Amino acid sequence: MLQVKNFRAVSRLSFAVLTAGLTLLPARGVAASWTKLKNPAPVPYVGTMMLLTDGTVMIQANYSSQNWLRLTPDSHGSYINGIWTANPIAPMAFPRYYFASQVLPDGRVWLVGGEYTGPFYDANWGSSGQIWDPVTNTWSSIEHYPNEKGGCFPVPVTSNANIKKGSDVITGIYSTDRIVKGWTVSGTGIPSNTTVTSVDSSTEVHISKAATATGSETLQFFGTALSCLGDEPSILISPEKILVGNLLNNSTYIYDIPTNTWEFAADKVYKTESSDEEGWTKLPDGSVLTYDLFQSIAAGNGYAELYHPNKNQWVSISPADGTAHGTLPLLSSPALGYELGPVLRLQDGRVIVIGANQHTALYTPSTNTWQPGPDIIGKLSNPYGSIDHAFFGADDAPAALLPNGHVLLAADAGPNPITLSADTKKDCNIVTVSSTAGLQVYWSVSQENGKASAIPSGTYITSIDSTTQIHISNPATATAKGLGLVFGGLFSLPTELFDFNPKTNTISPVSPPIPDEAVLSTDSSYVTRMLVLPTGQLLFSDITNQLWVYTADGDPNPALWPEVKKVSYDGKGVFTLTGTQLNGQSDASSYGDDVQSDENYPIARLVNSSGEVYYCRTTNWSSTAVDNPSKLETVNFTLNPAIKPGEYQLLVSGAGISSCPFTIKITDAEVNGE
Repeated sequence: MLQVKNFRAVSRLSFAVLTAGLTLLPARGVAASWTKLKNPAPVPYVGTMMLLTDGTVMIQANYSSQNWLRLTPDSHGSYINGIWTANPIAPMAFPRYYFASQVLPDGRVWLVGGEYTGPFYDANWGSSGQIWDPVTNTWSSIEHYPNEKGGCFPVPVTSNANIKKGSDVITGIYSTDRIVKGWTVSGTGIPSNTTVTSVDSSTEVHISKAATATGSETLQFFGTALSCLGDEPSILISPEKILVGNLLNNSTYIYDIPTNTWEFAADKVYKTESSDEEGWTKLPDGSVLTYDLFQSIAAGNGYAELYHPNKNQWVSISPADGTAHGTLPLLSSPALGYELGPVLRLQDGRVIVIGANQHTALYTPSTNTWQPGPDIIGKLSNPYGSIDHAFFGADDAPAALLPNGHVLLAADAGPNPITLSADTKKDCNIVTVSSTAGLQVYWSVSQENGKASAIPSGTYITSIDSTTQIHISNPATATAKGLGLVFGGLFSLPTELFDFNPKTNTISPVSPPIPDEAVLSTDSSYVTRMLVLPTGQLLFSDITNQLWVYTADGDPNPALWPEVKKVSYDGKGVFTLTGTQLNGQSDASSYGDDVQSDENYPIARLVNSSGEVYYCRTTNWSSTAVDNPSKLETVNFTLNPAIKPGEYQLLVSGAGISSCPFTIKITDAEVNGE
């Protein structure tokens, strides 16, 4: 029989002593620090990261491939000493780059879309999706995102395929899920003006003209797609439903997990407002908050909305139209590519929206009030001078809410273009400027007047030679004196990491700085990723195969800790845990439309007297709510196969905040699944 004892009164520090040498929770009083993962990833680059319900981390290999890696904490729960691909993950059907994703309450992983998809990474705004089952290690296809009225827009699908001279059949296509009858086909061995006459299977089509060659060729199919999702945002609004945005218009849809079906949800308030580039975050009442990017830029004022699942309705919360109080700043611009940073609920109940420009905004739901947040200010330096008050912004970037209540965020120099008077000489790569202070190698160079009469398109800085001289990648095409040139802009390096302190409402460079600054100095912020771990630490990726763990100082407010009330055995190695605040206080990690890695769900681990940690896969979350201190929630957990009979300390974490230990005794019958 299961035996339980509530150790709510045991402090975290006491428990750390109780289990000496165990990496469970950062100890109080420890200074903030950065630590390299002992084992670099077994691929050159890594991309999107998601925390699975068994405590392992699923990471996209080579940034955008169809392959995934798994990072498993070591026997003492340390991710720093973690092991890669302890249990290999099967590849997806094809590569996807920037897509919607969610970890489901049954432990599976759902993903759909892709701004770029296929082996040639076409910008075709994919609409298909798959679900990965960690138990069977298999992927299954899901229903396509709904078709748009009148279709989307012309997109390419490039694939290696097999053709045969005299035959009107093409086989071996990586996927025909985007291809429609009437699309054009081109490539070696394909006559001009050839079209698709029928789509026969997932890998085969018929064409209007017979091939003139035999072999495997690279072919391109081109036409108007019926549907397009790409990288739109998504969020779990209940254990069975996912809210998903729309690329082209203000409609939103719900994916029903049990039935594998899509249904129209509701239109957003503003007709010109699609969900493109947005990030979404959940509030305690279940509503979903978003910043209305396109409406804001068009109107020159900040706009925002809430989606209420119980009413299936979007409502405005915008000072500009009188539906909210205060001031909501403009957080992006056309010059910044209509990009937008992440949005996160804070532990004090407010919401922070991080701009692609240097601005941020803070929303207080209890008073329905907006106010400008602190600006993101960094420093731009080179050997010939610096700019001490430079603007940084999240023109696509990650952020994470740490257990101590601070937000760690990445930002780059995108909102800090520098306009200078310059002299150019025809056919020469040398440019003389009034000052090179703050300029960076690889920054773009363009004419202030928008023309390319002297500086060719695509030109960038290749070296900074002195206080007044640079080299550029393309020779000037004209001699000019006092020509206005713009250096830098959207996605400009370097990337810096900043800390937002909600108590002081300040943003400052994170301290200590990550020892990875040499890499970040050559990165734009959009390539970085963050994930909050069950230990309360943060996993950070700079796109290379060397990941880092950040351990923050301070401790979460005890009032925010999850609490285990009881545990019961259901049979077959499955337990039901009942408690409060099991999902934590927020989504924990955020990026926006390109990446979703929400972590507001319970993670369970058992610790024996030797300090060995056994993560147990959780399923069947009763709720996806955040900050739920009074309502009882339940979650199932399945014993880790390595568990042996004996006494353990059970901890449950939600969004990086862990409970006090709860003593349970696991019996032989429970280990044997009886």
